[in-house]
Amino acid sequence: MNEAIISEAQDYLTVEKDEGYKRIVDIINLLQSHSTKEVILFLKDYLNGKEQALRNLILIDKTHRRIDQYVSAMFRITMAIKTLEEGEEVKIIEISKQGAKEGGRFRQRNSCGNNGTGSGKNRSHDAENRPARNPATCAA
Repeated sequence: MNEAIISEAQDYLTVEKDEGYKRIVDIINLLQSHSTKEVILFLKDYLNGKEQALRNLILIDKTHRRIDQYVSAMFRITMAIKTLEEGEEVKIIEISKQGAKEGGRFRQRNSCGNNGTGSGKNRSHDAENRPARNPATCAA
């Protein structure tokens, strides 16, 4: 496993406090004696323990300040797991540009609601191309 990936996962598991930094879990030391899969399984078990503790705390007191700490820790553990599983930093999703490269053109509708797809020459009349008319959809 790449050191940059391990460092990124450890950054998710490090919280800044008033008195300094606190590590939720020290995965750098864990990875020295265990495989990546074992560390990921440990983090998932640890996450499940936090979820159970959060559920119990919510049942007792929904306004307790430790709820925020549990949610924060769960988010950080989840991000560390994803980082280790994917083997790379979780990337921010960029909003892609919509539409065609050259740009599209909207089709205009006439007052009858016909978009002009049925236009063609009227062979019994000497006029130019006219869109097909559907009297049921025309406005009065």
